[in-house]
Amino acid sequence: MNGWSAWLSGFRVLVDPDGAVRATVTSPAPWRTLLTLGASWTVLGLGTLPRQLSMLWQGFAPTDDAPLAAGREALASGLVRLMVFDRLVPAPAVLVGAVILVWAAEPVLMLARERRAALAAVAVLGLAPLVVGRIGELAYTWIVNANTGTTPGAALTVPHRFATGVRLFWLDTTLPPAWVEVLEARVNLVTLWCVALWAVGLSRLESGRVQAWHVVLALACLVFGGVVTWVAGPVVAPMVLRGVG
Repeated sequence: MNGWSAWLSGFRVLVDPDGAVRATVTSPAPWRTLLTLGASWTVLGLGTLPRQLSMLWQGFAPTDDAPLAAGREALASGLVRLMVFDRLVPAPAVLVGAVILVWAAEPVLMLARERRAALAAVAVLGLAPLVVGRIGELAYTWIVNANTGTTPGAALTVPHRFATGVRLFWLDTTLPPAWVEVLEARVNLVTLWCVALWAVGLSRLESGRVQAWHVVLALACLVFGGVVTWVAGPVVAPMVLRGVG
């Protein structure tokens, strides 16, 4: 599969999942597909940064206090690092879930060595909906009015206000509780779309028909990825905020 085919496969899966999965299993190129999708979600993700940075600095009130200004600069630097990290790493639960899928499905499917590349390609191809999620975040961020008295920390979360999960049903005007945000980030229409593509891919590696265990395994990988990122989040976020090294 050449580079152009990798582009086509990565985006064909959004409109013709079964056909794209069949082509991927026949001629797997997991690394090329990953680079294709990764480049796409990176460009789209970073596209929100100018608006976020504008909102960040608007959230700071002017001050002539030198110590306060120094503390503000340190806080702003940490928030910028968090923004960049967040924009480069879409849906960590899904990314971790894709790795777990490769690890878990191989012994279950009892694949020959030459078929392992096809399994990796299926796992990568299932990440294609993350590009759609990034498009939604980009559109939402640039539609939001940056002059609504936002706080500096809120600028970090603006892209994630593009709701595709449980927050769609949060009709209250107040901010949702933390558990809603945690669930929204891990189980939503985009991540479930990834699960569906993984299930289709597993079926093509085996019988050709989607069975219950294909869906259960794919969903279990997403859930496990969600648990891993939920546990790791409080450790990773302060490291990025402070800066490593």
